[in-house]
Amino acid sequence: MIAFLETEAARDEARKMAAQMLSADSYSFPPSQERRLSAISKRPTFAVMTVRTNGGGERILRSFSGLINGSPTAPGYVNPCFSKNEYAKAATLNDERIHELTERIAAGETELAAERKALTEASLERIRGLYSFSCWDGSTIGLPDKAPTGTGDCAGLRLMNTALRNDWEMTGLAEFTIGDDGTLSFHAPCEERCGLLLPRMLGLRFLYADSAIAVIDKDAGMLSVPGRGEEKRDSAAYRFHRLFPSSPEVCHTHRLDMDTSGLLVMAFTKEAHRDVSMQFEAKTVQKEYEALLEGVITEDEGTIDAPMRLDVENRPYQIIDWKQGKRAVTRWTRIGIEVIDGRKYTRVRFYPETGRTHQLRVHSRYIGHPIKGDRLYGTRKEGERLMLHASSISFIHPLSGERVSFSSPAPF
Repeated sequence: MIAFLETEAARDEARKMAAQMLSADSYSFPPSQERRLSAISKRPTFAVMTVRTNGGGERILRSFSGLINGSPTAPGYVNPCFSKNEYAKAATLNDERIHELTERIAAGETELAAERKALTEASLERIRGLYSFSCWDGSTIGLPDKAPTGTGDCAGLRLMNTALRNDWEMTGLAEFTIGDDGTLSFHAPCEERCGLLLPRMLGLRFLYADSAIAVIDKDAGMLSVPGRGEEKRDSAAYRFHRLFPSSPEVCHTHRLDMDTSGLLVMAFTKEAHRDVSMQFEAKTVQKEYEALLEGVITEDEGTIDAPMRLDVENRPYQIIDWKQGKRAVTRWTRIGIEVIDGRKYTRVRFYPETGRTHQLRVHSRYIGHPIKGDRLYGTRKEGERLMLHASSISFIHPLSGERVSFSSPAPF
Protein backbone atom coordinates (compact mmCIF):
# COMPACT_ATOMS: atom_id res chain seq x y z
CA MET A 1 0.00 0.00 0.00
CA ILE A 2 1.17 3.54 -0.79
CA ALA A 3 0.65 5.83 2.23
CA PHE A 4 0.42 8.99 0.13
CA LEU A 5 -0.43 12.37 1.73
CA GLU A 6 -2.66 10.85 4.38
CA THR A 7 -3.00 14.07 6.39
CA GLU A 8 -5.34 14.61 9.31
CA ALA A 9 -6.78 17.65 7.53
CA ALA A 10 -7.80 15.46 4.59
CA ARG A 11 -9.34 12.93 6.96
CA ASP A 12 -11.35 15.69 8.59
CA GLU A 13 -12.69 16.68 5.16
CA ALA A 14 -13.54 13.03 4.52
CA ARG A 15 -15.52 12.87 7.76
CA LYS A 16 -17.42 16.04 6.79
CA MET A 17 -18.13 14.58 3.35
CA ALA A 18 -19.43 11.30 4.79
CA ALA A 19 -21.57 13.08 7.41
CA GLN A 20 -23.20 15.19 4.70
CA MET A 21 -23.94 12.14 2.54
CA LEU A 22 -25.40 10.20 5.46
CA SER A 23 -27.46 13.13 6.71
CA ALA A 24 -29.02 13.83 3.30
CA ASP A 25 -29.08 10.16 2.24
CA SER A 26 -27.50 11.25 -1.03
CA TYR A 27 -24.07 10.73 -2.52
CA SER A 28 -24.30 13.72 -4.89
CA PHE A 29 -23.25 17.31 -4.14
CA PRO A 30 -25.62 19.13 -3.86
CA PRO A 31 -27.87 16.35 -2.48
CA SER A 32 -30.42 14.76 -4.80
CA GLN A 33 -33.13 12.22 -4.03
CA GLU A 34 -32.44 10.66 -7.43
CA ARG A 35 -29.02 9.67 -6.08
CA ARG A 36 -29.77 8.12 -2.71
CA LEU A 37 -26.84 6.71 -0.76
CA SER A 38 -29.02 4.04 0.85
CA ALA A 39 -30.05 2.76 -2.58
CA ILE A 40 -26.51 1.74 -3.54
CA SER A 41 -26.24 -2.03 -3.18
CA LYS A 42 -22.45 -1.96 -2.90
CA ARG A 43 -20.88 1.29 -1.79
CA PRO A 44 -17.70 2.27 -3.60
CA THR A 45 -14.55 3.73 -2.15
CA PHE A 46 -14.83 7.50 -1.84
CA ALA A 47 -11.94 9.96 -1.65
CA VAL A 48 -11.31 13.59 -0.85
CA MET A 49 -8.24 15.65 -1.73
CA THR A 50 -7.12 19.06 -0.59
CA VAL A 51 -5.24 21.03 -3.25
CA ARG A 52 -3.59 24.42 -3.66
CA THR A 53 -4.49 26.02 -7.00
CA ASN A 54 -2.18 28.05 -9.22
CA GLY A 55 -3.40 31.26 -7.61
CA GLY A 56 -2.69 29.96 -4.13
CA GLY A 57 -6.30 29.22 -3.23
CA GLU A 58 -7.45 26.06 -1.45
CA ARG A 59 -9.92 23.61 -2.99
CA ILE A 60 -11.57 20.37 -1.96
CA LEU A 61 -11.93 17.63 -4.61
CA ARG A 62 -14.12 14.53 -4.32
CA SER A 63 -14.21 11.24 -6.21
CA PHE A 64 -15.46 7.66 -6.04
CA SER A 65 -14.13 4.43 -7.51
CA GLY A 66 -15.63 2.67 -10.51
CA LEU A 67 -19.33 3.22 -11.14
CA ILE A 68 -22.30 4.22 -9.01
CA ASN A 69 -25.57 2.90 -10.41
CA GLY A 70 -23.83 2.26 -13.71
CA SER A 71 -22.40 5.77 -14.10
CA PRO A 72 -18.75 6.86 -13.74
CA THR A 73 -19.80 10.43 -12.87
CA ALA A 74 -22.05 12.24 -10.41
CA PRO A 75 -22.59 15.90 -9.44
CA GLY A 76 -19.85 17.23 -7.18
CA TYR A 77 -17.18 14.70 -8.20
CA VAL A 78 -14.15 14.97 -10.48
CA ASN A 79 -14.34 13.35 -13.88
CA PRO A 80 -12.97 9.85 -14.45
CA CYS A 81 -9.74 9.37 -16.41
CA PHE A 82 -11.60 9.21 -19.73
CA SER A 83 -14.35 11.01 -21.67
CA LYS A 84 -17.68 9.72 -20.39
CA ASN A 85 -19.30 10.30 -23.82
CA GLU A 86 -16.65 8.26 -25.60
CA TYR A 87 -16.85 5.67 -22.83
CA ALA A 88 -20.61 5.26 -23.40
CA LYS A 89 -20.09 4.81 -27.14
CA ALA A 90 -17.38 2.20 -26.65
CA ALA A 91 -19.30 0.34 -23.94
CA THR A 92 -22.45 0.02 -26.10
CA LEU A 93 -20.74 -0.51 -29.46
CA ASN A 94 -21.38 -4.27 -29.65
CA ASP A 95 -24.12 -4.51 -27.02
CA GLU A 96 -26.96 -5.39 -29.39
CA ARG A 97 -25.06 -8.20 -31.07
CA ILE A 98 -23.67 -9.50 -27.74
CA HIS A 99 -27.18 -9.65 -26.25
CA GLU A 100 -28.45 -11.47 -29.34
CA LEU A 101 -25.62 -13.99 -29.13
CA THR A 102 -26.21 -14.49 -25.40
CA GLU A 103 -29.85 -15.42 -26.03
CA ARG A 104 -28.97 -17.80 -28.85
CA ILE A 105 -26.21 -19.45 -26.80
CA ALA A 106 -28.70 -19.93 -23.97
CA ALA A 107 -31.01 -21.59 -26.49
CA GLY A 108 -28.34 -24.12 -27.39
CA GLU A 109 -26.21 -22.51 -30.13
CA THR A 110 -23.03 -22.92 -28.10
CA GLU A 111 -20.82 -22.57 -31.19
CA LEU A 112 -21.50 -18.81 -31.03
CA ALA A 113 -19.61 -18.45 -27.72
CA ALA A 114 -16.32 -17.66 -29.48
CA GLU A 115 -17.89 -14.78 -31.42
CA ARG A 116 -19.44 -13.34 -28.26
CA LYS A 117 -16.10 -13.56 -26.46
CA ALA A 118 -14.33 -11.79 -29.31
CA LEU A 119 -16.88 -8.96 -29.41
CA THR A 120 -16.72 -8.52 -25.64
CA GLU A 121 -12.92 -8.37 -25.69
CA ALA A 122 -13.03 -5.87 -28.57
CA SER A 123 -15.33 -3.60 -26.56
CA LEU A 124 -13.11 -3.83 -23.49
CA GLU A 125 -10.00 -3.10 -25.54
CA ARG A 126 -11.63 -0.02 -27.05
CA ILE A 127 -12.56 1.19 -23.57
CA ARG A 128 -8.97 0.62 -22.37
CA GLY A 129 -7.76 2.88 -25.16
CA LEU A 130 -9.83 5.79 -23.86
CA TYR A 131 -7.94 6.14 -20.57
CA SER A 132 -5.47 9.01 -20.28
CA PHE A 133 -3.42 9.88 -17.21
CA SER A 134 -1.60 13.16 -16.63
CA CYS A 135 1.99 13.07 -15.42
CA TRP A 136 4.19 15.37 -13.35
CA ASP A 137 6.04 16.70 -16.42
CA GLY A 138 2.93 17.52 -18.48
CA SER A 139 2.97 14.32 -20.52
CA THR A 140 0.18 11.75 -20.60
CA ILE A 141 0.15 7.96 -20.56
CA GLY A 142 -2.42 5.26 -21.19
CA LEU A 143 -3.16 2.03 -19.38
CA PRO A 144 -0.23 -0.38 -19.04
CA ASP A 145 -0.40 -3.60 -21.04
CA LYS A 146 -2.25 -6.43 -19.28
CA ALA A 147 -3.30 -4.16 -16.40
CA PRO A 148 -5.90 -5.77 -14.11
CA THR A 149 -9.55 -4.91 -14.66
CA GLY A 150 -10.40 -1.70 -12.83
CA THR A 151 -6.97 -0.11 -13.23
CA GLY A 152 -7.43 3.64 -13.56
CA ASP A 153 -10.83 3.65 -11.82
CA CYS A 154 -9.67 4.06 -8.21
CA ALA A 155 -10.94 7.11 -6.32
CA GLY A 156 -7.57 8.45 -5.19
CA LEU A 157 -6.00 8.06 -8.61
CA ARG A 158 -8.82 10.06 -10.20
CA LEU A 159 -8.07 12.90 -7.81
CA MET A 160 -4.34 12.80 -8.50
CA ASN A 161 -5.06 12.82 -12.24
CA THR A 162 -7.26 15.90 -11.87
CA ALA A 163 -4.67 17.73 -9.77
CA LEU A 164 -1.84 16.90 -12.19
CA ARG A 165 -3.91 17.85 -15.24
CA ASN A 166 -4.61 21.29 -13.75
CA ASP A 167 -1.11 21.71 -12.29
CA TRP A 168 -2.52 22.02 -8.77
CA GLU A 169 -0.42 21.15 -5.74
CA MET A 170 -1.72 18.16 -3.78
CA THR A 171 -1.73 18.84 -0.04
CA GLY A 172 -3.76 15.95 1.41
CA LEU A 173 -5.63 12.77 0.45
CA ALA A 174 -8.06 10.49 2.26
CA GLU A 175 -9.69 7.42 0.70
CA PHE A 176 -12.46 5.76 2.66
CA THR A 177 -15.43 3.43 2.68
CA ILE A 178 -18.60 3.94 4.70
CA GLY A 179 -19.84 0.99 6.73
CA ASP A 180 -23.48 0.09 7.27
CA ASP A 181 -23.24 1.67 10.71
CA GLY A 182 -21.86 4.90 9.24
CA THR A 183 -18.29 4.40 10.40
CA LEU A 184 -15.41 5.25 8.08
CA SER A 185 -12.54 2.95 7.17
CA PHE A 186 -9.57 4.69 5.58
CA HIS A 187 -7.49 3.08 2.84
CA ALA A 188 -4.28 3.90 0.98
CA PRO A 189 -3.94 3.69 -2.84
CA CYS A 190 -3.57 0.04 -3.87
CA GLU A 191 -0.36 -1.49 -5.21
CA GLU A 192 -2.14 -3.90 -7.54
CA ARG A 193 -3.67 -1.19 -9.76
CA CYS A 194 -2.59 2.29 -8.67
CA GLY A 195 0.96 1.03 -8.16
CA LEU A 196 1.19 0.43 -11.91
CA LEU A 197 0.47 4.08 -12.73
CA LEU A 198 1.51 6.34 -9.85
CA PRO A 199 5.33 6.12 -10.23
CA ARG A 200 5.04 7.39 -13.80
CA MET A 201 2.32 9.94 -13.01
CA LEU A 202 4.14 11.36 -9.99
CA GLY A 203 7.64 10.90 -11.39
CA LEU A 204 8.72 9.24 -8.14
CA ARG A 205 7.92 6.02 -6.29
CA PHE A 206 6.41 7.14 -2.99
CA LEU A 207 6.37 4.81 0.00
CA TYR A 208 5.02 7.38 2.42
CA ALA A 209 4.04 11.04 2.58
CA ASP A 210 2.33 13.23 5.16
CA SER A 211 2.30 16.98 5.81
CA ALA A 212 5.95 17.03 6.94
CA ILE A 213 8.01 14.36 5.19
CA ALA A 214 7.98 11.95 2.28
CA VAL A 215 9.94 8.74 1.78
CA ILE A 216 10.60 7.77 -1.81
CA ASP A 217 12.21 4.73 -3.40
CA LYS A 218 14.70 6.18 -5.88
CA ASP A 219 15.50 4.27 -9.06
CA ALA A 220 19.09 3.46 -9.96
CA GLY A 221 20.35 5.93 -12.56
CA MET A 222 18.43 8.92 -11.16
CA LEU A 223 20.29 11.80 -9.57
CA SER A 224 19.30 12.64 -6.00
CA VAL A 225 19.76 16.37 -6.58
CA PRO A 226 20.28 18.48 -9.71
CA GLY A 227 23.78 18.55 -11.11
CA ARG A 228 25.47 21.36 -13.01
CA GLY A 229 23.86 22.26 -16.32
CA GLU A 230 20.35 21.95 -17.69
CA GLU A 231 20.98 18.40 -18.86
CA LYS A 232 21.51 17.33 -15.23
CA ARG A 233 18.54 19.17 -13.73
CA ASP A 234 16.26 16.15 -13.65
CA SER A 235 16.59 14.46 -10.27
CA ALA A 236 14.56 13.18 -7.35
CA ALA A 237 14.73 16.57 -5.61
CA TYR A 238 13.74 18.45 -8.78
CA ARG A 239 10.73 16.20 -9.39
CA PHE A 240 9.63 16.45 -5.77
CA HIS A 241 9.79 20.26 -5.76
CA ARG A 242 7.99 20.33 -9.13
CA LEU A 243 5.14 18.30 -7.62
CA PHE A 244 5.10 20.31 -4.38
CA PRO A 245 6.27 23.86 -5.15
CA SER A 246 5.50 25.05 -1.61
CA SER A 247 8.21 22.69 -0.30
CA PRO A 248 11.67 24.17 0.33
CA GLU A 249 13.82 24.30 -2.79
CA VAL A 250 16.40 22.27 -0.88
CA CYS A 251 13.93 19.54 0.01
CA HIS A 252 16.29 16.56 0.28
CA THR A 253 17.60 15.69 3.74
CA HIS A 254 20.39 13.41 2.44
CA ARG A 255 21.61 11.92 -0.85
CA LEU A 256 22.22 8.65 -2.63
CA ASP A 257 24.68 8.11 -5.46
CA MET A 258 23.06 8.28 -8.88
CA ASP A 259 23.83 4.58 -9.45
CA THR A 260 22.38 3.54 -6.07
CA SER A 261 18.67 2.81 -5.68
CA GLY A 262 16.60 2.97 -2.53
CA LEU A 263 15.15 5.13 0.21
CA LEU A 264 15.39 8.91 0.27
CA VAL A 265 13.72 11.23 2.79
CA MET A 266 12.28 14.51 1.47
CA ALA A 267 10.81 17.40 3.47
CA PHE A 268 7.64 19.40 2.82
CA THR A 269 8.63 22.20 5.22
CA LYS A 270 11.80 24.01 6.25
CA GLU A 271 11.23 22.91 9.85
CA ALA A 272 11.01 19.22 8.87
CA HIS A 273 14.07 19.58 6.65
CA ARG A 274 16.09 21.09 9.48
CA ASP A 275 14.95 18.44 11.95
CA VAL A 276 15.76 15.38 9.82
CA SER A 277 18.99 16.89 8.46
CA MET A 278 20.21 17.45 12.02
CA GLN A 279 19.50 13.81 12.80
CA PHE A 280 21.75 12.80 9.90
CA GLU A 281 24.47 15.15 11.19
CA ALA A 282 24.12 13.71 14.68
CA LYS A 283 24.34 10.18 13.23
CA THR A 284 21.13 9.08 14.92
CA VAL A 285 19.53 7.97 11.65
CA GLN A 286 19.79 4.21 11.21
CA LYS A 287 20.46 3.09 7.63
CA GLU A 288 20.91 -0.29 5.99
CA TYR A 289 22.00 -1.16 2.46
CA GLU A 290 21.96 -4.42 0.55
CA ALA A 291 24.63 -5.22 -2.00
CA LEU A 292 25.95 -8.01 -4.17
CA LEU A 293 29.75 -8.24 -4.00
CA GLU A 294 32.10 -9.99 -6.41
CA GLY A 295 33.64 -13.19 -5.06
CA VAL A 296 33.11 -15.19 -1.87
CA ILE A 297 33.36 -13.75 1.64
CA THR A 298 33.72 -16.53 4.20
CA GLU A 299 33.25 -14.45 7.36
CA ASP A 300 29.76 -13.89 8.77
CA GLU A 301 30.32 -10.25 9.66
CA GLY A 302 32.96 -7.57 9.99
CA THR A 303 33.83 -3.88 10.20
CA ILE A 304 35.76 -1.80 7.65
CA ASP A 305 37.50 1.18 9.23
CA ALA A 306 39.44 2.94 6.47
CA PRO A 307 39.67 6.76 6.03
CA MET A 308 38.75 8.30 2.67
CA ARG A 309 39.15 11.46 0.66
CA LEU A 310 38.47 12.79 -2.83
CA ASP A 311 41.06 11.98 -5.48
CA VAL A 312 41.46 15.63 -6.55
CA GLU A 313 43.30 14.68 -9.73
CA ASN A 314 40.70 12.12 -10.76
CA ARG A 315 37.24 13.39 -9.78
CA PRO A 316 34.76 12.03 -8.75
CA TYR A 317 36.82 9.07 -7.52
CA GLN A 318 37.34 8.64 -3.79
CA ILE A 319 40.39 6.89 -2.37
CA ILE A 320 41.63 5.40 0.89
CA ASP A 321 44.17 7.75 2.49
CA TRP A 322 45.51 6.85 5.94
CA LYS A 323 47.12 10.27 6.43
CA GLN A 324 44.73 12.85 4.96
CA GLY A 325 41.50 10.89 4.70
CA LYS A 326 38.43 11.42 6.90
CA ARG A 327 37.28 8.58 9.12
CA ALA A 328 34.95 6.15 7.37
CA VAL A 329 33.43 3.11 9.10
CA THR A 330 31.19 0.42 7.63
CA ARG A 331 29.81 -2.61 9.46
CA TRP A 332 28.54 -5.53 7.40
CA THR A 333 26.91 -8.93 7.70
CA ARG A 334 26.82 -11.71 5.15
CA ILE A 335 23.42 -12.80 3.85
CA GLY A 336 24.52 -15.62 1.55
CA ILE A 337 26.43 -16.80 -1.52
CA GLU A 338 24.85 -16.66 -4.98
CA VAL A 339 25.91 -17.99 -8.38
CA ILE A 340 25.12 -15.81 -11.40
CA ASP A 341 26.23 -16.83 -14.91
CA GLY A 342 28.68 -19.28 -13.40
CA ARG A 343 30.33 -16.72 -11.10
CA LYS A 344 30.03 -16.53 -7.31
CA TYR A 345 28.86 -13.42 -5.47
CA THR A 346 28.27 -12.61 -1.81
CA ARG A 347 25.11 -10.82 -0.78
CA VAL A 348 25.73 -8.57 2.19
CA ARG A 349 23.97 -6.02 4.34
CA PHE A 350 25.87 -2.80 5.06
CA TYR A 351 25.45 -0.59 8.15
CA PRO A 352 27.41 2.62 7.49
CA GLU A 353 28.43 4.49 10.64
CA THR A 354 29.72 7.44 8.63
CA GLY A 355 28.42 8.90 5.37
CA ARG A 356 31.38 9.60 3.11
CA THR A 357 30.86 9.96 -0.63
CA HIS A 358 31.01 6.51 -2.32
CA GLN A 359 31.87 4.99 1.06
CA LEU A 360 30.31 1.57 0.53
CA ARG A 361 31.70 1.30 -2.98
CA VAL A 362 35.24 2.24 -1.97
CA HIS A 363 35.20 0.04 1.14
CA SER A 364 33.97 -2.92 -0.90
CA ARG A 365 36.87 -2.56 -3.32
CA TYR A 366 39.26 -2.02 -0.40
CA ILE A 367 38.48 -5.50 0.99
CA GLY A 368 38.88 -7.02 -2.48
CA HIS A 369 35.19 -7.52 -3.27
CA PRO A 370 33.86 -4.67 -5.46
CA ILE A 371 30.10 -4.26 -5.77
CA LYS A 372 28.77 -6.02 -8.85
CA GLY A 373 28.10 -3.53 -11.64
CA ASP A 374 30.26 -0.73 -10.20
CA ARG A 375 31.47 1.34 -13.16
CA LEU A 376 33.86 3.38 -11.01
CA TYR A 377 35.43 0.90 -8.60
CA GLY A 378 34.76 -2.45 -10.23
CA THR A 379 33.48 -3.72 -13.56
CA ARG A 380 30.16 -3.27 -15.29
CA LYS A 381 28.69 -5.15 -18.21
CA GLU A 382 26.61 -3.40 -20.85
CA GLY A 383 23.18 -2.60 -19.44
CA GLU A 384 24.09 -3.73 -15.91
CA ARG A 385 23.23 -1.64 -12.86
CA LEU A 386 25.14 -1.10 -9.62
CA MET A 387 23.96 -3.81 -7.23
CA LEU A 388 23.62 -1.49 -4.24
CA HIS A 389 20.27 -0.58 -2.66
CA ALA A 390 19.35 1.58 0.35
CA SER A 391 16.95 -0.92 1.86
CA SER A 392 16.04 0.46 5.29
CA ILE A 393 15.95 3.76 7.17
CA SER A 394 14.81 4.71 10.65
CA PHE A 395 14.62 8.18 12.25
CA ILE A 396 12.56 10.37 14.59
CA HIS A 397 9.49 11.85 12.90
CA PRO A 398 9.74 15.67 13.12
CA LEU A 399 6.08 16.07 14.13
CA SER A 400 5.21 13.07 16.28
CA GLY A 401 8.59 12.70 17.97
CA GLU A 402 8.30 8.94 17.49
CA ARG A 403 10.81 6.75 15.67
CA VAL A 404 9.56 5.66 12.26
CA SER A 405 11.05 2.98 10.02
CA PHE A 406 10.72 2.27 6.30
CA SER A 407 12.03 -0.58 4.18
CA SER A 408 12.33 -1.48 0.53
CA PRO A 409 13.42 -4.89 -0.79
CA ALA A 410 16.42 -4.92 -3.09
CA PRO A 411 15.32 -5.16 -6.75
CA PHE A 412 18.15 -7.56 -7.58
